[in-house]
Amino acid sequence: MSRLPALPSLALLFVLPIGGAWAAEAPDQPRTARYAMGPQPLASALAQFARQNNLQLSFDAALALGKTAPAVTGQMSESEALTQLLRDSGLGWSLTQERTLLLFPQPTGGAVNLAPSSVVASGFVELADGPVPGYRATRSATGSKTDTALRDIPQSIQVVSRQVLQDQQVNNLGDALTNVSSVQRGNSHGGSSESFVIRGFKATTYAVDGMLINPLVSRPEALRDLANVERVEVLKGPASVLYGRGNPGGLINLVTRRPGFSPEAQISTQVGSYDFYRLEANASGPLDEAKTLAGGIAVATQTSRGWRDTFRDSNRTYVAPTLRWEPSDSTRVDAGLDYIDQTSPFDRGLIPQNGKISMNADRYLHEPWSRDKADKVSVWYRAEHDVNDWLTLSQMSRWDQSHKDRYVVDLRTLGSDGRTLSRRATDGDERIKTLDMQLEAIARFATGGLKHTALAGFEYIDGKRNVYSDRASLASIDIFNPVYGAQPGRFAFNEETDYKVESYSFYLQDQIDLNDQWKLIVGARYDDTRQRNSTTDADYAVTKTNIDPSKVSPRLGLVYQPTDWLALYASYSTSFTPQSDIQRSGSTLDPEEGKQYEIGAKFDLIPDRLSATLSVFEITRENVAAPDPTDDNYSVQTGEQRVRGVELDVSGTPLDGWQIIGNISALNAEVTKDTVIKTGNRLDGVPIMSGSIWSSYQLQEGPLRGLGFGAGVIAVGERQGDINNSYDVSGYARLDASVFYDINDKTRISLNGRNLTDRKYIETVAGTDGNYAGAPASAVATLSVKF
Repeated sequence: MSRLPALPSLALLFVLPIGGAWAAEAPDQPRTARYAMGPQPLASALAQFARQNNLQLSFDAALALGKTAPAVTGQMSESEALTQLLRDSGLGWSLTQERTLLLFPQPTGGAVNLAPSSVVASGFVELADGPVPGYRATRSATGSKTDTALRDIPQSIQVVSRQVLQDQQVNNLGDALTNVSSVQRGNSHGGSSESFVIRGFKATTYAVDGMLINPLVSRPEALRDLANVERVEVLKGPASVLYGRGNPGGLINLVTRRPGFSPEAQISTQVGSYDFYRLEANASGPLDEAKTLAGGIAVATQTSRGWRDTFRDSNRTYVAPTLRWEPSDSTRVDAGLDYIDQTSPFDRGLIPQNGKISMNADRYLHEPWSRDKADKVSVWYRAEHDVNDWLTLSQMSRWDQSHKDRYVVDLRTLGSDGRTLSRRATDGDERIKTLDMQLEAIARFATGGLKHTALAGFEYIDGKRNVYSDRASLASIDIFNPVYGAQPGRFAFNEETDYKVESYSFYLQDQIDLNDQWKLIVGARYDDTRQRNSTTDADYAVTKTNIDPSKVSPRLGLVYQPTDWLALYASYSTSFTPQSDIQRSGSTLDPEEGKQYEIGAKFDLIPDRLSATLSVFEITRENVAAPDPTDDNYSVQTGEQRVRGVELDVSGTPLDGWQIIGNISALNAEVTKDTVIKTGNRLDGVPIMSGSIWSSYQLQEGPLRGLGFGAGVIAVGERQGDINNSYDVSGYARLDASVFYDINDKTRISLNGRNLTDRKYIETVAGTDGNYAGAPASAVATLSVKF
């Protein structure tokens, strides 16, 4: 498409210059800006004000509790706007030289103190793309692509904050998601990647800052490091109206850290069991005197021998520089780069025997030379411009390129003696390139007493993937008495496949405040996808497949808020996934479709401290490919799977110093239609019951102030190993704990222990080549220093 490569530059020209945003303010004139803030809770208004003026907020959250801010509209200075905003609050304010806004009780009401202050902060106001105070998040953009209170979104959204990651000493996505209900680990593809099962259905990819990565892959190309992740969010259920093609169970979205205009840095070192070593550093601050340009960088490197007898270390290096440019009050530009380089032993895990997995957990069925190498680079930017007091335009682009080199052992079939496992060797190469561009407009207006936040967007994706492999024979291995040292025979060409995809999408959404209690969200998306696959097999025969689905994905949700602490909701959402299977007619199957009906409640167990989400849902996955009963070389589109479930997620701070995050879910996940699979079979890897809880407490007073403790339990029920229910694995409960001490406000030492009872269990079950035992008892010590 020759007209499309110019889109990014055209969009930037379109977004940035509008409205005279480049005009410099005279140095002797007050700083002014245009405001369009409606009446709203004081905390939300302060967050909006701070974001518009690039301020840091610092105040006791209790000061804003139950207070409402009046409308602030028009062109005015910071002082004028803030005076109007706090008019009826009884609060005064001061602004430090570092542009931190401090609030305090002001008996005379509305008084202004412009002198720099040394007031100690005890809280701050949350933004959808910023830090979470503690464990309890209140805002997100994942479910609406706008900065919206979680209680206003009619779908379950769970947030794992940076504080949770630090307290649990988590540096991979799988461990982070144990804090979210109805999420289980999926196939790790030899230990080189991560995939997940959300609400019973496999999630093949995830999003970063609201943009899905690589639509052509069945798993991410490399393990994601969390060094620059501010929060991990999970939108439960179908999300195609905002994100296009996807799985019906839900969407994982990683919100990355942004550089700030106040200098800060942090470095942490970790040493743990099984030769685990990690070094991580983050830094950000202003790059010019005017503080219009800020930069940041996150770096992490780690190595681990692992607890399995795999002969080789795993190594990962991650680098992520970022920039933030604010040339005016109305224009913001973020840009960055991510680079991942990893090497890991290739390991398909354990295999079932006679309906169970009874092998030793540390048994390795590959060879010392079996390994997987991957590197990936991503370049992205987001430009945002406030055209006026009601319209914001934004343009985002992301370019990904990755290379995976596999020299591995593939496990095949177990012999009739129950111990001889056949194998083969594969020398493979995979290269992927993806360009994703989005242009969005957000309009805030009122009609007939109704308040609207309307979103309109266009997305273009251009993706390419090439997969090449050679194969060779390899000696079998005795699974009970393995002898290593086998070398592959002569390699011969096996297969090469080229995938190319172009997609065009248009989406509309309107968040409507019907009144103070009722809120409605409606949306729809149109996707037009053109995918071309070309496969050359071992006999050099070429098969070409064209996939050209177009799909409209609707969404509808309603929220009722009878009180400040309770929100009841109901929603309907959809998803679709293109398929490449062929029917006897020669045509490809229609896309899989997912439909979800969900009702729920979001409520405060303790006002403004401890929040919970209770949801009940049914998801139906339709148009699932099933073998043609007449000719199994083809497929028919009669398969259907259904999940019905109940979930409860809780997070917050019941008391000062006490943090808690927990969840529990019950799922009935089964096959409802198929030509081969028995109706009623349970979906693989999905427990009926699962849950987790983690709690930490830090002493607030006394000579041991700063000393803290944490403990948690992860419990997972029995799971079926495959869709045919040919084997199953038992449930388990795992106990983790930590102790930490803040030497001062900049230095923390901690010791985290996992699986303290040394429980033997299967953590991941994903077919005969994706069963992984959980790690035995282990510990990691961490020293973290801020500057």
